[in-house]
Amino acid sequence: MTLCKQHSVTVNDWLIAKMMLEENTNKVVIAADIRNQAKCYRQGAMGNYSTAFGVSVKKNGENVIILAKRVASQVINICQHPRKEMLVLACYIHMQPELIDAVTISTLGDFGSKAGTFIGRNMFGYGSQNGYSITNLGKIESNIIAEAVFIPPASPANKKTWGVLTVNSHMKICVSNLIAER
Repeated sequence: MTLCKQHSVTVNDWLIAKMMLEENTNKVVIAADIRNQAKCYRQGAMGNYSTAFGVSVKKNGENVIILAKRVASQVINICQHPRKEMLVLACYIHMQPELIDAVTISTLGDFGSKAGTFIGRNMFGYGSQNGYSITNLGKIESNIIAEAVFIPPASPANKKTWGVLTVNSHMKICVSNLIAER
C-alpha cells in the first residue's frame, strides 16, 4: 500500500476509514495484537493474544486518506492509554469465561436472566447487533501457499466484520455478515 506509506497511515487505518465510508458508519471496532504488552506471552505460543477497541471518527467528506489520518490519530491516542485499549479484556478478566456464554444465551435466547441480558446488551452489544469490525491477520510471503482467504468470526454483536489477509502481496478483504431475523 504505497498510498498509505506516502501519507503516514497504516493499512489498518486505511481499512477502518474505507469501512466507515462504505458502510456509512462513524464507529468501527478493530482487533489489536497485544503480545508485546502481555508479560505472560512466550514467543511461538499458540492462543489469542488480542483485544479490541472502538474507533469513532466523524466523517467530513469522502476522502479515504483524510479520514484514515483522523483514524490514525484516534488509534495512537487509544494505544497510548492501555486502559482504553484493554477495555474488552477487562470484561473477561473480571468475569468467569463461562459467564460470557451465559450472557450470549440469555441475551439472544428467550431466557429470563435480567443480569445476563443487561451485561449482554450493554457491555457486549448483543441487543442491537449493529456493530462493524475489522480483523487484520497481517501478511505472509510463501512459495508454498499461493493465496488464501480468511473467514472472519461472526460476532452476534456485529452487523458486518471484515477479515483481512495478505498473502504474497495480494490483500483480500473477506466479509462476515450477520443476517438474523428475530
